Amino acid sequence: MKIVLTTALALSLLGGGSSLAQPSYPDRPDYRDRGQTHDYRPGGPRWSRGDRLPPRYRQDQNFARDWRQRGLRQPPRGYRWYHYGDNNYFLAAIATGLILETVYRDDRDQRWNQSYRRTYSYQDDVYYRECRTSTDPAGVLLGALIGGLIGNAAGDGRGGSTAAGVIIGGALGAAMTKDMDCEDRSYAYRSYYNGFNSGRPGARYSWNNPRSRHRGDVVVGNYYNDRSGFRCTTFTQTIYIQGRRQISRGHACRQPDGTWAVVD
Repeated sequence: MKIVLTTALALSLLGGGSSLAQPSYPDRPDYRDRGQTHDYRPGGPRWSRGDRLPPRYRQDQNFARDWRQRGLRQPPRGYRWYHYGDNNYFLAAIATGLILETVYRDDRDQRWNQSYRRTYSYQDDVYYRECRTSTDPAGVLLGALIGGLIGNAAGDGRGGSTAAGVIIGGALGAAMTKDMDCEDRSYAYRSYYNGFNSGRPGARYSWNNPRSRHRGDVVVGNYYNDRSGFRCTTFTQTIYIQGRRQISRGHACRQPDGTWAVVD
């Protein structure tokens, strides 16, 4: 009797495993799997942990190679991050498409605001507010180096990434630039832009204003992912204004839209 029950149990487990192994492809708005209704929103299809990502969403063009730049965790062996547009991310098994984790843009916005209270735009940037009608010798505005301006992008939609704009706002941003004139800030912003996007801890980017002879540099510290998974770095700025040295230290993190913002 014990042998019969054990055999029956083993068969039932094998049958359950076979059932779980069957792929489920929620390609239709009316798709339902295991009693769950999948919510299809304008931003793209949505799946949950345990669903299987259909092959059409696991093509090379959906492979998020720049997962670190997008603020995503390192995928385990045998898994990849796939993206649908720039909003939805799925950590799925390469061989089967089984989803281990999902991240949606609206989730990332919420997590960012919980950690940093607000999302910063170029309207918050001290250089844009105070200097946008002044001379711009380093081409900050023309090159869209300030986050949120035309030309800034966190990704090119094909798995690669481009340099992200920066936003120097808030109290620390004001303190960092308060003794610089607008020309100084133009040069300094290019050093912020190059530094944060370098990906090289310890990299130093210097600037010099030949007209005022003011100068400075920014040194990027260690990169890390914060507790919400956003890519951040420490930095130290040193400037020399009228021969007087000033030092500022802080943290910058990449917002959900990809821009670097000084957060403290």
